Amino acid sequence: MVQSEGLRLCYTRPMQVTLTPHTEELLRDALARHPGQSPAQILEEALAERVERQTAAKPVKPKRTREEFDAWVREFAAYSDKIPSMPGETFSRAMIYEDHN
Repeated sequence: MVQSEGLRLCYTRPMQVTLTPHTEELLRDALARHPGQSPAQILEEALAERVERQTAAKPVKPKRTREEFDAWVREFAAYSDKIPSMPGETFSRAMIYEDHN
């Protein structure tokens, strides 16, 4: 299992992975540079780094503060008084369920 800043990867059962010749060469090079690590450890770390990079690359929209939210709602509702009201009942229970028996 690999763990890094808020990211936790684990698998529930072993799996067999078929490597391309290029990937096998990359793994051999990594094993030569890190003789104390197993192929599984090297692959787990590589996957964790990739997932972390992809996650970090996605912009996270910051959460609005209470004041920002209130301002947004006021802006959203600024011209709501100019929307004409619909005549009669807008939505009646019978209208909602008219297609159902």
